[in-house]
Amino acid sequence: MSDLSTFSPFPRLPIEIRRLIWANALPRGRVQLFAKSVPWEDWRLYPPLIARVCHESREVAQDLAIVRGFPTARDKHNETWFIGSRDVLELASGYPYPLSNPEPFFAAAEALAINAGDFRGEIQSVVRDLIRGTWFRSVKVVYLVAEQISTAYWPRFRPDLTEQDKGKGTILDLCDSSDLKSIEEYKTWARSQEMSPVFPRREEVEIPLRAALDELIVGELSAYRHLTDPESHNTTRMQDTFQSHHILSRDDPWVQQQWKRLPDFRPALLVLGWT
Repeated sequence: MSDLSTFSPFPRLPIEIRRLIWANALPRGRVQLFAKSVPWEDWRLYPPLIARVCHESREVAQDLAIVRGFPTARDKHNETWFIGSRDVLELASGYPYPLSNPEPFFAAAEALAINAGDFRGEIQSVVRDLIRGTWFRSVKVVYLVAEQISTAYWPRFRPDLTEQDKGKGTILDLCDSSDLKSIEEYKTWARSQEMSPVFPRREEVEIPLRAALDELIVGELSAYRHLTDPESHNTTRMQDTFQSHHILSRDDPWVQQQWKRLPDFRPALLVLGWT
């Protein structure tokens, strides 16, 4: 096999395997911003390059993507291709967005990103919706963005960068060894260019984030327990008031059981670049 860029037997593979290969070749980790007011031209996700290879690859990409005009469907030339199993949905500026139609995006997303400094706003709303099953039934991980970093050398964090991806962000998971390695490699390269970039360390952000998150989740689970407990509706108003403010213990068996239904929350950085 002197030419590793081609694989002649590919068309002879069963279609199920070919589709799996196409799906695996889709880009991972693109960030789709979902906000009340957003310059859509700068943030919409373009069709992945693999969708232009052939009819079969485009069909696979379309099957996995939410392809629609956004935030409204009026402009057919202003579509986004959001792939819920590969891309990250960043929630910002006005969640839960009462004036838009977020359902397709919320149903498809497997990864969310939220500003870690907003525990009494968007994070609380998202946690409440996750606990009550209102949205995000497919979400497996929620990135709590501790810091947003802008750098002209941002493509070094995205080896799969293409021209059409320029201007988008990328999430660096502070609990992921490969992302931590990327940060260290970038810092080493930056020092060789006589730059001194500063990145927050995992231990500096994770402990306070975990403490605040645990308190918030226990409080929301306590409120949910009171809301769904049939016996609470037969008590007096005074008892209701007491129960609605009664916070369950983190070690409570019911709390632990409900906690297992929630996605993994991870501290992260959002790296933005400019062209």
